[in-house]
Amino acid sequence: MKKKLSIISPVYNESAGLEIYFAEVSKLIETEEFKPYDIEIILVDNASTDDSASYLETIAKKDSRFKVIFNARNVGVFLSSFNALSFAKGDAVFLMVPSDLQDPIEIMGDMIRKWEEGYLVVAGRRAQRQEGAMIRFLRAQFYNLMAKVAEQPMEPGVGEFQLADRRVVDELLSIPDAAPYIRGLLAELGYRPFIIDYEWKARDWGKSSFSLGKLFRTAYDMIFSFSRLPLRLIMILGFIIAGISVLFGLFQIALVLIQGTVAGRGITTVITALFFFSGINAVFMGIIGEYVGRMYQQMRYGRRVAVHRLLNFDGENSDG
Repeated sequence: MKKKLSIISPVYNESAGLEIYFAEVSKLIETEEFKPYDIEIILVDNASTDDSASYLETIAKKDSRFKVIFNARNVGVFLSSFNALSFAKGDAVFLMVPSDLQDPIEIMGDMIRKWEEGYLVVAGRRAQRQEGAMIRFLRAQFYNLMAKVAEQPMEPGVGEFQLADRRVVDELLSIPDAAPYIRGLLAELGYRPFIIDYEWKARDWGKSSFSLGKLFRTAYDMIFSFSRLPLRLIMILGFIIAGISVLFGLFQIALVLIQGTVAGRGITTVITALFFFSGINAVFMGIIGEYVGRMYQQMRYGRRVAVHRLLNFDGENSDG
């Protein structure tokens, strides 16, 4: 019986390039590396607002190996792709092969060979990027930051373009994370990946919906999801402020003993300190509130994605 491979590809407003994606992936799965396997390609549409849905319907009609999940609303690329894992039946799963083809699908054959050699996780690493110097610098700083602050070290340059064994996929799905980031969860599981370097290509069509603001939001979310550093900084800063306050109090006592009490002395200091500590307190409460809010979201909603419609699953189309 043939082993099965699953490929998950997120889609959001990619109508300009879906025909190219279909042609390139169709060509890929007919190569020698893929022929020994049953293949399923799961395209997950994150509530696109362009003509992506009609292109996806056409693709599904042309080839039943291409399956489509239509989300009821946009839940973000990471949660959307993670939810698609629960539909994947492969013995190994390509966790995220973006439909813009900026990650080179040509190395997927090499990833399969390494999986067959016994590696449970095979990861692509973006050693070079075809993008502007500023955004490349910011990405590099983000990866370096996460490598330093995360509870478990994350390999710089490694994203979600990875191949994972069924055993690893099942472990990922067993984690009840309401805001899952695959690269972080894999690091927490502790599997050491075989890494293949590649060049991340510039887009040949369309415009990325992953704006600079969303990149900052991703960095923000990942820091709070995989690091307790903000809470530790609160404690450290609290001790520092307490120490400064004690020293300042001793200084004021010494000043009174030397000069005596002077009416009106210290009013400016008191006002400045009041606003300073009020600001510090607001920051502390905000950081603690972020963690509490995430726990509330986890307990109330969990990992929830409403699926509107499925195509080519179990050999038939379905609405839901």
